[in-house]
Amino acid sequence: MKHNLFALGLISILTGLADPQASLAQDLSASYTVNPVSPSDASPAAAAIKSRIEAWGYGDVKDLSRDRTGVWHAHVIRNEVEIAVSVDKGGRITAPSANKQLAARCSQLYGIASHYVSGGAGAEGSLGSNMGVIDAGLDCQKSRYDEGIKALEKILNGQRISHPPG
Repeated sequence: MKHNLFALGLISILTGLADPQASLAQDLSASYTVNPVSPSDASPAAAAIKSRIEAWGYGDVKDLSRDRTGVWHAHVIRNEVEIAVSVDKGGRITAPSANKQLAARCSQLYGIASHYVSGGAGAEGSLGSNMGVIDAGLDCQKSRYDEGIKALEKILNGQRISHPPG
């Protein structure tokens, strides 16, 4: 009987160790799986998280989901730029800093201006240079986002080129 118990214990240990990586990978991936919340399945908790995000000044909350650790994730619009935010169990919202948002906006406007305004880098059919676009691009590169954004919006509005509002 002693030998049977020993053999049974040895077999169970060996079968458990046969593929330890697979069970470990399963455990790790399961903890970070994200469960999207559809509008029809929106729970009171999802509605509360969405209203909390909106109360902090973020608009157009979409792709609201909750991972297995209880952290909520969503895509929102802030300063006319889509960003990802998360809300932890304590209700704290984590989002990219304002500088990253402004940098993204500056880059977005510079891309439009450099493509369509005569003289910008890569502009279509232009021979002259538009120093305003270049100067605004340099402002963006030097982290002077407000100046760069204002200059680019003024240039785009003056040329009647549509761009996302800011």
